[in-house]
Amino acid sequence: MLLALLCIGIFLVQLDVTVVNVALPTIRVDLATSLAGQQWVVAAYMIALAGLLLLFGVLGDRIGHRRVVLAGLTVFGGASLACGVAPNIELLVAARLVQGVGAALLLPGTLAVITDLYADKAARARAVGIWSGAGALALPSGPLLGGALVSGLGWRAVFLINLPIIAIALPVAWRLVPHQQSEQERTKTRLRIGPDFIGANLVAGLMNFVGLGTVLVLTLYLQEHLSQKAFRAGLELIPLFLPLAVLGPISGRITARYGPRLPMTIGLVLGVIGSAFLLGVHDTSRYAAVVPVQLGLGLGMGFLTAAVVHASIAALPQDRAGLASGVNNTSRQAVGALGIGVYGAVVGHAPSFVSGLHTLAWLGGGLWAVALGITWLTVE
Repeated sequence: MLLALLCIGIFLVQLDVTVVNVALPTIRVDLATSLAGQQWVVAAYMIALAGLLLLFGVLGDRIGHRRVVLAGLTVFGGASLACGVAPNIELLVAARLVQGVGAALLLPGTLAVITDLYADKAARARAVGIWSGAGALALPSGPLLGGALVSGLGWRAVFLINLPIIAIALPVAWRLVPHQQSEQERTKTRLRIGPDFIGANLVAGLMNFVGLGTVLVLTLYLQEHLSQKAFRAGLELIPLFLPLAVLGPISGRITARYGPRLPMTIGLVLGVIGSAFLLGVHDTSRYAAVVPVQLGLGLGMGFLTAAVVHASIAALPQDRAGLASGVNNTSRQAVGALGIGVYGAVVGHAPSFVSGLHTLAWLGGGLWAVALGITWLTVE
């Protein structure tokens, strides 16, 4: 039950990365804002999340991860209410910023509690697999749930839907999340940063650079190149997101039995193949041309995510779980945001959208291959 609660935390954090996107046109009309206002609704959340992950991870090591998780749920719930009742774009952006603060408390906090809860590395790897699968499930849920809520109840429901979930999760967390000794009450293990920790986080960053960048250009391909509606485009991305959610627990079990290198290798090889399939997309291609790209990316990241997260947190002592989680999540979020910018710039400045995809096929495949080399050099 505690693991399910921690999965709810990662699900909410990841859900609010994507669920708001389909509500932006309605927000623009209702709050009479501009394109810049729409962008800040998304950016405020992401900036706070990426910028505070490491700080709050270390804070959890100092004051206890239970306090950080409870604070994260409280802040996230309060900010969701503020978003749902915001009368203008300025207050909505401010509330989204605070919501990002709550998310930055929850993301490393939930992973660190898993590390505290499962001292056995094999059991911990399986738990991390379930946790990462819950986070992956939120990605396709965002556009689909957001589209349904906006169509049926309006854009405010996209934020208010968090409140009943928080109302249940907060008292359960208060009861179930175990107390942890503060930094002053326990003997600290000497911190040593080795190549295994550095390598795992480099691979995590490269994974999200290519992964999130590819998600962006595939979404643009479906909505702008093929002129699909947002809800249909969300459905057509299921071949990418479904393997991510399904393979998380499987990857965790493989990691528990054989270590992280095997699933990381499988995932990176599949990622190279998925990026290469972008070369098969042409001006006259339809949706079927990008299905192999989605499957390669989804299967690759499905095998990779849980393994690379476990490799990172296992590389540091257990009493530094907050730091390990903070570094890993910061690497994934920050480098992933950079990947979105780079991939968007490539297709935006290419002679044609399709030629940009071909350039990204070589870039993505090359970065996956570099990550494979780092894996074999640093991860056992």
